[in-house]
Parts: sequence; structure tokens; C-alpha cells
Amino acid sequence: MARQVRVPDEDADSQDFINFAHSYNGYELRGGLEALAAMVQSARGRWHRTGELGEDVDVLRACLFYEVRAHRHSGGYGVFEQEPFVAALVTRIRSLSGGLVQTKGRVA
Repeated sequence: MARQVRVPDEDADSQDFINFAHSYNGYELRGGLEALAAMVQSARGRWHRTGELGEDVDVLRACLFYEVRAHRHSGGYGVFEQEPFVAALVTRIRSLSGGLVQTKGRVA
């Protein structure tokens, strides 16, 4: 059974953002790494061009999951929640969801 998790506030610490990002399994729910990466590339490109992220919370959460995995695989340097795309994603997810979402996919 899925449990609800709170979307972190903008002043939450890195671990809260990382834990939240892992509450959605983008690999499982978006057809694997290649399909997920293509979706994220499209969403990130649109955000860079227009500043818009759309209204689909699942797409936004998949992007956040991808970003946290990329952050980890690049060595985990830098402050995850201060990455502009990450901060924008979490702000939009919080706005659309009212601050609570359900875990999705197999998550730890």
C-alpha cells in the first residue's frame, strides 16, 4: 500500500529532498533509464526555454527522481536542493499537490 509523503519545504535539508525524490521510482514507472532520460531532457528543455514545468505531478516527480540519481552517480557533489531545476521541480510539485503525495513504485 502506498503511503503519503510530505513535499519538503524550500528550507528543508538535502537529505529531506533526497528522501523525497526517492519516494517515486522513475526507472520502474517510466519504462527504464532511456525512456526516463528522454522525458527529463524534454521537460528540462521546456523549463529552460519557457520557465514552465507543466501540471503532471508524476512527470515532475520522475524528473526529480532522475535528478537525484544523476546527482548520486556524479559523486554527490554540490547541494542537491540548490540546483535550480531541482528547486523548481519541488516548488511546482508542492504547489500542485498541496504538499502531500503518495509513494509510487518500489521504494525503500
